Amino acid sequence: MNPRRSLIAWAFLLAASVASVAHAGDNEFSMGIEGHGRTEAADLGLPVYAGSVPFKESGDDKAAVTVGAWVGTFGLKVQALKFRTAASTERVAAFYAKALGRYGDVLDCRDPAARVKPPKDSDKLSCDGKEPKAGDYEYRVGTAKSFRVVSVRPDGDGTRFDMARIDLRF
Repeated sequence: MNPRRSLIAWAFLLAASVASVAHAGDNEFSMGIEGHGRTEAADLGLPVYAGSVPFKESGDDKAAVTVGAWVGTFGLKVQALKFRTAASTERVAAFYAKALGRYGDVLDCRDPAARVKPPKDSDKLSCDGKEPKAGDYEYRVGTAKSFRVVSVRPDGDGTRFDMARIDLRF
């Protein structure tokens, strides 16, 4: 889905949420949109691999971002960071597999069992349906509505890694 369609879908979702809250008879509710580039690793609850530097793909790109929108109890918040390091992909991947372990069982998205979609009413986390490219790693931990994800991949003579915390309230 392209960014413009995503924004339109969010606008309709927010409008529908406002209407449902208003019809519920509640005279007070919260609504907001958040967006900034002041995100830090502590916001995600994850450490930064030693010697890593923030990574920008282009001059206008941000290495850190937080975006969110909510109406009443419905909402979404994504906090993301991008880094690059001279360390090997395998070392960085092992570091993050261990770091994510403090939040529960870590899914390795290279494992086919981790990509099996759970029943719709389940809060069980899974990976997206496609397998990461050869040499890439993706780890997830949490629930379907609140999770952390780290992707690690080779980048020239070093390693690029992205990490995010995603919270969905629906």
